[in-house]
Amino acid sequence: MMQPKVSLVVSCYNKVNYISGMLDSVVAQKWDNLEIILVNDGSTDGTRVVIGQYEEKLKARGYEVTILDQGNQGVAAAVRNGLMLVTGEFVCIPDCDDLLHEEYVSAMVKALNQFSSVNCVVCDDLRNRWDLGYAPEISTETSLVSNYNRNLLTKFFMGKLLTSVAVLMFRASLIYKLHLIETFITNLSATQEPQIWLPILASEDAIIHLRRPLYSYIVRENSIVTSQTDIHKLYQYAESRCILSQNTLESCIGSKTQFNFYSKLATISKYAFMVRRVSRSPHLISYKEYYTNQFVRVVNDTGLLPLSLDGRLVEEICFSAFFYAVSNFLTNCSTEKKDTLSIIRSRKGRLIAYGAGFVAKSTLEDFIKCNIVPNEVWDIKAQQGDRLFGIPLMFPDFGLLSKDDTVILFLNGNQDVERKVRKTEANVFYFHDVLNDLGTEYFPELIVNHKE
Repeated sequence: MMQPKVSLVVSCYNKVNYISGMLDSVVAQKWDNLEIILVNDGSTDGTRVVIGQYEEKLKARGYEVTILDQGNQGVAAAVRNGLMLVTGEFVCIPDCDDLLHEEYVSAMVKALNQFSSVNCVVCDDLRNRWDLGYAPEISTETSLVSNYNRNLLTKFFMGKLLTSVAVLMFRASLIYKLHLIETFITNLSATQEPQIWLPILASEDAIIHLRRPLYSYIVRENSIVTSQTDIHKLYQYAESRCILSQNTLESCIGSKTQFNFYSKLATISKYAFMVRRVSRSPHLISYKEYYTNQFVRVVNDTGLLPLSLDGRLVEEICFSAFFYAVSNFLTNCSTEKKDTLSIIRSRKGRLIAYGAGFVAKSTLEDFIKCNIVPNEVWDIKAQQGDRLFGIPLMFPDFGLLSKDDTVILFLNGNQDVERKVRKTEANVFYFHDVLNDLGTEYFPELIVNHKE
């Protein structure tokens, strides 16, 4: 039986040092009927040479290969132009500098075949779950996630979903059903993500979640999100993404009331991004109080909460806990209380923060404000004498953990680390769980008293 064709649309711009890894992972796919659409967006660093070198290798694997060369127009234009060339039954849009698990394509096709009436499936990133809010126990590999009342659209803006389109596979029929090509905006090219996700989440009744880490998102030091130290350019990026989201919503939300609601969420999301981003950069940390106050002002101005808050109070307590309380309230999410606070506060042994990456840099200081101060921070990149927020940074040693120790994972769902730490007798929580409980403790007015 002939396998259905899957189209991979890959926008390529100046990634000469990384694109070969991506293309090798494409060749290694356990799926034979692939259409590879490589859009070279005016690269000047030798990326086009590498693409040419891989053309025959991809064809020898049995894949169809289309290479589109264009002047530099930005990632949005590259993705749109690539979508125009799609002839497959299913579509994926991986980044050109990341890596695919060998079953990235085959496992997601299998999931879509299992749920024939559903048009989209998402997998997990190697380090992150697709659902980034409350951290549940994972019991099944494939689940159908309801989008009742377009709740996933709200979760998108409130940071409860991994929003990279690279973890998404969708039926190509959606390109035409949702008019993706005609409505694609290319003059705001900060990102293509909202232009794919928002129409899908505004129209589809369910999404398949494949709880397998099939995609490896490689964080690059020179990306705008990781390296930007110019506050004006960083704000311009956030503002551009917000405007892009609002313009996209206009084309896929029919109700003016609903459009106004989601437009407010886009603005809230913009300032939440700014607070998190300046929090993890020593060059920008002086802006945290300003953007925290801006976030609180915007939230109050929307009138979506049953109370009005003072920005100074939020800054003094814990911005992260406040954001989680707001996010849970706006998404009607009633989280299961895990009693993390009493266990942490009554512990006899050490409190260990695992992870010193983006999550820890943007939230650990808030934990300290709430008197949740780890004795140690564990990280695989730790060097002797390193410290994070004054706390010793140490290389992980799971064998030293006892039943009196408590570990907070400052990660977005790294299953490998979780498996290792749960083999010990230590208490283990994700930072999500602690922030949910802190939000409930500090902002009881925002507790949602019903199950979602």
